[in-house]
Amino acid sequence: MATAGLVSISFRSICPEELIAAAREAGLAAIEWGGDVHSPHGDVARAKEIAAATRAAGLTMPEYGSYYIIGKSEHSLFSEVVKSAKALGTHVIRVWPCMNMPSDTLSAEDYDRCVKDAQRICDEAADMTVALECHPGGLTDEYHTALAFIADVGRDNLKMMWQPNQHRPLEYNLDAIRALYPYIVGVHVFFWKRKERFPLKDGESDWKRYIELLRGKDIPFMLEFMHDNNIKTLKETAGTLLKWLKEA
Repeated sequence: MATAGLVSISFRSICPEELIAAAREAGLAAIEWGGDVHSPHGDVARAKEIAAATRAAGLTMPEYGSYYIIGKSEHSLFSEVVKSAKALGTHVIRVWPCMNMPSDTLSAEDYDRCVKDAQRICDEAADMTVALECHPGGLTDEYHTALAFIADVGRDNLKMMWQPNQHRPLEYNLDAIRALYPYIVGVHVFFWKRKERFPLKDGESDWKRYIELLRGKDIPFMLEFMHDNNIKTLKETAGTLLKWLKEA
């Protein structure tokens, strides 16, 4: 069965120690630590503390959720990101592909800058996987542009996180999985319709189809931004995801 876990930024106000306890109580097996609050970029000492506590609880850390923005962030930031990822002991670094610049608005100059920056960070982290966030409002806001970008960067260690686009219909999201399948190394799980959040269980028909398409991949499914922002209901939401993964 695929791994089920939690994206820590879903609960930014809760400390790592409490999140570890809540994730374990909910039956989850993994945590993606965020680089903005819980495991700040370059704070190696804190990353090592979090890694030790996470492993002691029997949880894994399949990816590091960085806030490096391709084409925008200072180049030196990525070196700090790599330090934290290695201190955590994860081999996957999530990055943001030129956010707040939708793919259909990028100039040729902007696009070329993003390609070169992605090549640079992939080369810097050559022994790791660099995974593009799949998100509206950036280079991966449409799966055709995501595929083109990966091809233009031309680095074997450039992969994709995947999540449904809440602004698109089900069939689009199914097509996106099929197209991006070779590159998907992790999934962020939620059920939204545009900006409105719903309990995960309400998305059963959609999510069972997503999971079915991804069944052949050994990847983590990570809960993110649940409908009520309430850590007390994490166990219920986790139970929904665990049930689906077990049935797949």
